[in-house]
Formats: sequence, structure tokens, C-alpha cells
Amino acid sequence: MRGRDLLILAAVLLLGGFAVADGLRRVGGDEPAAERPTTAATGATTTAATTDEDLGRETFPQVPGAGGGIVITETGSCAVREVDLPTGIELRNVVARSTCELWAAPVTAKVAVGIGEPVGDAVPIRFVDLARPGRNLGTSEAAFGFLVWSEDGQRAAWCNRRRVGIDLEFGRGRRLLEECPAAYTPDGEIVYARADRLFAEDRPLLQASAGITAVHFGADGSLAVVVEGRRIERYAGGRLTDAFDLTARYEGRLPALSPDNCSALFRAGNLVRLVDVGCSTAREQGFPGYVGAWSPDGAWVAVGEADRLTFHELATGESVAWDVGAVELAWRRG
Repeated sequence: MRGRDLLILAAVLLLGGFAVADGLRRVGGDEPAAERPTTAATGATTTAATTDEDLGRETFPQVPGAGGGIVITETGSCAVREVDLPTGIELRNVVARSTCELWAAPVTAKVAVGIGEPVGDAVPIRFVDLARPGRNLGTSEAAFGFLVWSEDGQRAAWCNRRRVGIDLEFGRGRRLLEECPAAYTPDGEIVYARADRLFAEDRPLLQASAGITAVHFGADGSLAVVVEGRRIERYAGGRLTDAFDLTARYEGRLPALSPDNCSALFRAGNLVRLVDVGCSTAREQGFPGYVGAWSPDGAWVAVGEADRLTFHELATGESVAWDVGAVELAWRRG
């Protein structure tokens, strides 16, 4: 779940964004190797931590049985913080302040963070390796604040403010894309949404019931799409298995889909609600908070509030709370 508006999808912002060909221009000419935002938010920095005070070695309560790590932008300072869940030990903080936007790779220590006020409809971003303080991985601007990561955390793709598609492979550089990306396949192919169809590069993947505005590949091989901000469709083996029509409460909001695409988290007022797409074993319920994320195995949900981050185990109903607020968050695999 994105925290900035916390779950606003915007079929319009993602523009039919990938589907409306007239709104996107094909790539022509070269893109600068290093792009730079033209504005910067006051006080927003990505300064590497260099002193003991900046190391951020706070210890939080352990989350029993939950693996991986949690990455947040903290309420107030918008500092990027990462905690190893099995030990509860916070890792080095190398982003002291940001504009609170966060895009975290599913593995590795790489993130993209917001570093300035929007330039038109694009968000200035910087890529950072939290494990290597001071390393500059580049800057750009992400149209509508949309960016996707590959499963191995070594690539990121987005469109800049000129609607030029970019595929960045760390250590190898950038290549231009024919259009704006919608996702990566688990094997690392760029996925495009063209009206109601999905393509992996030029290979057809599926045809949905209407224009596709969001895409999520499940860990179990399933594929879910949001169509026109009004319906979630889950596919397995190219066949529609389940669907969920969004009520007015959820319509137009971006879901955080579970690893099996059977459940979704939505923000609804001051709650993060878990809903059944059609094949969920988890009980539908609401958690106090504004932004949420799934554990990689789908057994836990993390929910951020202004002054608290709570981990909920779905099978038992048990929870673990931390005294830290989260504006955005992501749960990495171990």
C-alpha cells in the first residue's frame, strides 16, 4: 500500500496510464544518463549516516515467526528506517529525511525515495542502497509517482515526466522503453498494459474484462489486475479464477494484494481493511491505521498509524506493536 495518499489508485493517474496510447509518446532520441529533479523540498535529504548517533541501532520487539525486514518512512521526519524482524534490530539509517515517498525493492537493500516537491505530475526520486552509505545510485522523476521493482531487486522501471519509459539495471545502466511499464514478470520481463491486454515485452499474457490500471504477480504463479479502478480480477494459468467488484468505499483506491492474490488491503477512513478477492482463508476485518503491507508468506499484515506500527498474525489474531509511526512501509523477503 502506498502511503502518500495511502492507497489512491487513480485509474486516471496510472492513466489508463499504461493503456491510453494517445496519452503516451513513443521514445525518440536519447535520455540523459543521469537525470536530476528541478526542485527540491526544503529539508528533504538523502544524506549518508556517518556518526554513531546516526546508526539507528534501536531494538524493537521481535515479531515471532515473521521473517524478512520492514522498511518505513517515519512519521514526522520521513526518515527511512529498516528493521530486521527476526531480531528486532534496526539497521543503519542512511536516509535522514525525505518527502516520505518510498519504493522498496522486494529483496536487497535498495530503495527509491522522494526528494522534492512534484514537478508537474512527476515525483523527483533518488535511488539509495541502505547497505552502502554514500553510494549514489542516480536520480530521476517518476510520472504520477509510479515505479516498479524486479523480483531480484536489481532493476527498477518507471516513466519520467516526459513519459519516457526507463528500465534501470543497477551496475549496468539504463535502457529506454517503448512505453510506460506496468510491472516486471517474475522472470524479469517488462510488462505493458495496453487497454484491456497485458504483454510481457511483445508476448501476450492475458486479456481482462476492461482497461487495466494495476498489475500484481503472485508468489504462487497467479496474476491479479485492477480494471478501471472498479474490479480486481485474479487469474491462474491464464484463466479467471476469482473477481471482486469494488464498492464505493474502495473504488478508485489502490489495493495491496496478498502473495496469493486472494486477499487485498484497502484504506477506508482510519482503517486498513482486509477483503476477500474470492479465495481467501483470512477473515475479512479492519485494522486501525492508514497504510499496510503483507508479509512475504501472507501470514502477517503490518499496519502503520501516526505513532504506531502493528504486526497482526492473521491465523491467531495475535499482534505485536512498535512505538514508531509509519507514513509508508514495505515488507522485504528474507
